[in-house]
Amino acid sequence: MKNIFVVVVTKRTLLSLLLGASFLVLLVVAAGRAIPALAPPHPALVGKIITVDPGHGGIDPGSHDSKGILEKDIVLEIAKNLCYLLAKARAVPILTRHGDWEMSPIRPEESTRHRQDLAARIHIAHSTNSDAFVSIHVNKIGSSSTSGAIVFYSKSKPESRHLAICIERTIRNVAPFRGQSVLEGDYYVLNAARLPAVIIEVGFISNPKEKELLLTPSYQGRLAEAIFSGLVAFFESA
Repeated sequence: MKNIFVVVVTKRTLLSLLLGASFLVLLVVAAGRAIPALAPPHPALVGKIITVDPGHGGIDPGSHDSKGILEKDIVLEIAKNLCYLLAKARAVPILTRHGDWEMSPIRPEESTRHRQDLAARIHIAHSTNSDAFVSIHVNKIGSSSTSGAIVFYSKSKPESRHLAICIERTIRNVAPFRGQSVLEGDYYVLNAARLPAVIIEVGFISNPKEKELLLTPSYQGRLAEAIFSGLVAFFESA
């Protein structure tokens, strides 16, 4: 019979390990010289807990077209790319869902399935003491010519507005929007969040050219990099 060992790592222990690895400077003495270890590329992100929320999931596909292209699938790939970049920078990414499911079972006390799903996402951010909440979505309207990214924040929350501005400044280099692209949004997850929180509509599935881009792994990666750069700018200026 094989022995099974279970190791329980608390959140405090996890953060201690991450911070210890980030801030400890090792000096290696060789040939009379002291060589410091390389510093992390984005020290402002080290140890920051960031909830990354791919919108929709499960029975809720989000925006979609007649060919079966679904928002929930696109945003999940972008979110996974973003989490990889954050982990590489020694932040602590929290992915609300890493598969095709809804989050409603976490908050069954809410009045409707939709509200349960939304409340669960914010509950994850609050229960992990996250430093920022980023919800990723894809837009759809009647016009096929509109394209580009828009970032929403909740009114009267200056930190959320600042986060939205930082992300918009970097994502517009990838997905420029013709018009005001940092907007107040009256959305549950933004209003309920007790931390800097934004919703990022990364593009329009109703625009044929942009839809094709949104399905491309390389473009999904570029969007993730832009969001990552916006987060770096936010925490560096905080």
